[in-house]
Amino acid sequence: KITVLAYYDRLSIFHSLKPLLFYKNSRIFKFTNNPDYVLNRDKNSVLIIFRWFIKPDKVDLDFMKKVRKKYDRVAFFNGNAGGAILRPEILPYVDLFYSKALYKDRSLYKKAFYGDEMFSEYYHDKYGVVDDVEIKREVVTDENQLNKLRLSWNIGVTDFPNTKLRQRVGVALSRVFGPKIAKLFYHREFWKDSGKPGVKKKYKVHGRLGFPAKKSIHFQRKLIVDIIKNSSNFLNGRVDQKQFNKEIKESKIILSPFGWGELCKRDFEAVYNRALLLKPDMSHLETWPDIFVENKTYVPFKWDLTDMESKAAYYLEHESEREDIIEAAFVAYETQLSQLDNRFDKILKEIVGA
Repeated sequence: KITVLAYYDRLSIFHSLKPLLFYKNSRIFKFTNNPDYVLNRDKNSVLIIFRWFIKPDKVDLDFMKKVRKKYDRVAFFNGNAGGAILRPEILPYVDLFYSKALYKDRSLYKKAFYGDEMFSEYYHDKYGVVDDVEIKREVVTDENQLNKLRLSWNIGVTDFPNTKLRQRVGVALSRVFGPKIAKLFYHREFWKDSGKPGVKKKYKVHGRLGFPAKKSIHFQRKLIVDIIKNSSNFLNGRVDQKQFNKEIKESKIILSPFGWGELCKRDFEAVYNRALLLKPDMSHLETWPDIFVENKTYVPFKWDLTDMESKAAYYLEHESEREDIIEAAFVAYETQLSQLDNRFDKILKEIVGA
């Protein structure tokens, strides 16, 4: 058996843990959100940690040292939405460190970025954006530790469509009865509510955005809003979740900026609903499912946004090119998701050392 220590929130229950909850032999997993159980009562020899040290945002190195001493194999699954790993001080105490996305250039993990992410440093350097509180992060100093980095799965495996009440109930019950009960709150047929090809779309470009609190993280979104607020091509402003879900089904193009990391659930909502994904350039990352093949499965624009409007206008006018990219993205996404079980099997074998 394998012990799984996880932080129980919506991202864990309806995204990170999904491959485990629906695994063909899920009985091998002992789920817990109790570190005391892990250290003092657990009898298993393999430990997987999901989204830990997020609240509070501080690594408990004493806990990790005890974990390393107790277990034969330890794997850590990073909970962040971007390429940054943020908690590299964990690396010496685990056998493997999995992330939703990784920088193609692994040497970047030896560098500290302002605001944690490569893109937040870009806006800090170019526009002088300064956070109210600057957090100093550790970096990788031992290059051999980089060999432990692995790619897991990103938020594209999540449950669609996003329904807050359903998911909140699932999380609340998981904290009482364990995360397996959340399976009852997943949508039964993933592709049932996805977009259909050839459906006439009502809106041109969906660009409704929220704003993370951190200035260097949300500055890109501020620049976007300043550009689109007076454009008739873009939907902007805020709406409730129900209206949001309705609009993205009826949009030709979905603008999906970076958020807390490069990856956003909206990326996959765009593909899922057969809209063109318009997004800042993602060529510095590797991730899975990968729907970020330039001008094949998505349309990138520069981080300074100088070509964002023109690209949106081009693909609004060139329907056949837009539809080709939409269909290629949908097929790529559907095909990769069908391989999730096999991918997880391989990951699991690597974790246990098989």
